[in-house]
Amino acid sequence: MEARRPNPDLRRLATVASLAAALGVALSAQAQTKPAGKTVSCWTEHGQTVCGDAIPTSAANSARREINASGVTVQTFPRPLTPSEQSAKDAADKAEAARAAVQASQARQQMALATTYPSEDALRKAYDERSQNVHASLVAAQSSLASHRLELSRSLLRAANSELQGRPVARSLNDTIAQQASAVNTAYTDLQHKRDEYAAMDGELQQALQQYRDYKQNGGVAPAAATPQP
Repeated sequence: MEARRPNPDLRRLATVASLAAALGVALSAQAQTKPAGKTVSCWTEHGQTVCGDAIPTSAANSARREINASGVTVQTFPRPLTPSEQSAKDAADKAEAARAAVQASQARQQMALATTYPSEDALRKAYDERSQNVHASLVAAQSSLASHRLELSRSLLRAANSELQGRPVARSLNDTIAQQASAVNTAYTDLQHKRDEYAAMDGELQQALQQYRDYKQNGGVAPAAATPQP
């Protein structure tokens, strides 16, 4: 019996079908890896908006944006700061960070103070005791300044008498006058600090009381342990 030969037309059809299937798989894979869409950069030159695939050197320091094929902005890039602008920004950021750190520290101190005392009366009493101590140091600073001024006045009078008598002022007396003048300046600065501290106490007390009331209203419970001085 003669063997049947394969139909050449069927073989060609099978080959075409295989190639079509392979092509379909390749096209599908390409579609999956294809970029979402091309974007172009746009910037301003001489008051006009210019767009292109590459940014020229002349526009390197310009603000720009990227838009897609639909004309939608997908990303923006601000203009780079100049060295002076960057320096000013850094200084401003540093000052703001320092200010925020001071405020945070003060808030922590005030909250710790507000949660330490069992009552407003205890808080007021502690501030009253501190106020008395600060006032005492203020009086002492005033006395110290008066004493240094008196010593300086006496030395200046001695120097003036020497000059009136036609005698040169001794070098040791000049050195003493310089030291006493420095002591007067130091005593004056210390007195100013004491005055500022004493003047600020009422405001600090009011702030501490407000922090204390806020803490209590939020359901806080002050510890029952002995309370240290502020």
